[in-house]
Amino acid sequence: MSDQRYRVDRRRFLRDSALVTVGLVAAACAPGTTPSGGPAKKGGEFHAAWPWDAPPKGHYNYLSAGAIMSGSFLTDFFIPSLGVYRWADSKWENWLMESATQTGDSYEVKLKQGLKWDDGKEFTSADVATTYWIGRSQSFGIWTYADKLETPDKYTVRFHISRPSSLVPRLVLRNGIRPDSQFGTFAKKIQALYESGKTTSSDEVKAAAKEVADFRPDLPPAIGAYKIDKATVTAAQLTMVKNAGGLFADKVNFDKIVVYQGETDAVTPLVLAGDVDYATHGFPLATDKAFGDQGLRVIRGPLYTGPGIFFHWTAAPEFQDKRLRQAVALAINKPESAKVTYGDSAKAQKFMAGFSDNLVPFWISSADQAKLKSYDYDLAAAAKLMTDAGFTKGSDGIWAKGGKQLAYELYFPSDFSDWTSAANHASDSLNKFGIKITPRGAISSTQLADVNAGKFQIAIRGWGIGNPHPQSSFIQDLQTHNTIPAGGGMAYPLTQGSTDFAALINAMGDGFDTEKQKPAVTAAALAYNDLLPNIPLWERYGNNPVNEKKRVAPWPADSDPVYKNGGGDSFTSILIYNGTLHSI
Repeated sequence: MSDQRYRVDRRRFLRDSALVTVGLVAAACAPGTTPSGGPAKKGGEFHAAWPWDAPPKGHYNYLSAGAIMSGSFLTDFFIPSLGVYRWADSKWENWLMESATQTGDSYEVKLKQGLKWDDGKEFTSADVATTYWIGRSQSFGIWTYADKLETPDKYTVRFHISRPSSLVPRLVLRNGIRPDSQFGTFAKKIQALYESGKTTSSDEVKAAAKEVADFRPDLPPAIGAYKIDKATVTAAQLTMVKNAGGLFADKVNFDKIVVYQGETDAVTPLVLAGDVDYATHGFPLATDKAFGDQGLRVIRGPLYTGPGIFFHWTAAPEFQDKRLRQAVALAINKPESAKVTYGDSAKAQKFMAGFSDNLVPFWISSADQAKLKSYDYDLAAAAKLMTDAGFTKGSDGIWAKGGKQLAYELYFPSDFSDWTSAANHASDSLNKFGIKITPRGAISSTQLADVNAGKFQIAIRGWGIGNPHPQSSFIQDLQTHNTIPAGGGMAYPLTQGSTDFAALINAMGDGFDTEKQKPAVTAAALAYNDLLPNIPLWERYGNNPVNEKKRVAPWPADSDPVYKNGGGDSFTSILIYNGTLHSI
């Protein structure tokens, strides 16, 4: 994805975060969502929106960057995954799979039978194997834990798990399946290379992966309930029509899904005009208000991530003292920051655990939750931490120690309007408190590269991630802008006293039993809450407008647990596939 496509809204960042796939133990879950507006009515259209590049830049290779609508929830409707996760229930719902079973070191998936691709070919285990063999050359996460893939018959796929982990189900079940008819030749070549002892870093595998990336099929594939009508694809919109042999083709209600192309500025007037029934763009507060004024409903599900303050260990050395980081957390009115940025679509965290408050009860006991400090706005408590750390305020109101003032630059991505708001609020708050902050913005691509290269003092980056397993959030908090980048990022030592964050991150993903992972999650959360290697300012909630007056009957109530789903398991995909959403 090109940097210029990120633009001013957060939807793409949140989308990309959500697609870092790890997860929990698989279990089938029957659809349980409340039907909308009485008996489902067949027919009609559902209108959505998503940005893409028109052909020839945009293309139909969904194993290569730049495919039309790639990364969107809309791909669920033509290249669905084996399953989808119900976050509130901690269970899997079957899509292309009939079942998934963990037995010893084998993870076996039984496929639904009788499904057909839009070209008439039967859906079989060859399609799944092709997807994951090519995925191995593209570093699909399952290959961290599996060393072999077998297809004993047309409807069975079996992974041999060499490193037991409860992350395995999500890494197998939540990737769109691509057709063997398009990619089988590539997959067989890549499989042979791996089975001959080659690795992902081998030149031969890299060359084969490049062949896949450069491949441009004539037609988009479809094993879902809908298929892209290639003739309708323009720079402005496209239409998906029914795929008779596809997944849930008999259950979905709409005859067509119409998708308008565009980022926030282009899509906003379409929503207000009633042309779009549902949009996931990061609409600013004024637009959100306009939706309400026009009588549009706005769905506000948690996104499990948000902006946070990151400190550079050596470029901002005073903050090596955790008391100063704690003082910063206390000196910023986080609920106020959330409110001025997104109104009801942002919430300050109560637990400050390094991952979303919405997930904490699944992983941490009530007794341990009570040990987590909330860092509510408290200037007196913040000042005491500063004096305890040996700082005094000068006549200019700036905290200083040993003749050196606390004066730093806060670096933020200027094209992310919400993070810009958070940065400005934090700068104002800290300047008033007595830490001299000079805010500096740069476009996201530049700012991200600088942060990963360690070229900053204090920065705004994303904490947490849209994933049901907390391991990925701790990776985001402690490694993504720290130990993973070649430039060293924030240079924060992962060993702090008796806490070894790297070991805890590994431990919380090890083994098939999630109950046995909870002690590592709890230890990491308690340490994070005390040490605050970064400071979550607030969690972003969606502000997704839905039009229930023109084409689509009312959606389920806001209290429906389906809205707890993160972006990587779209509640809209679930509601269309299980027949809940239908025309007026």
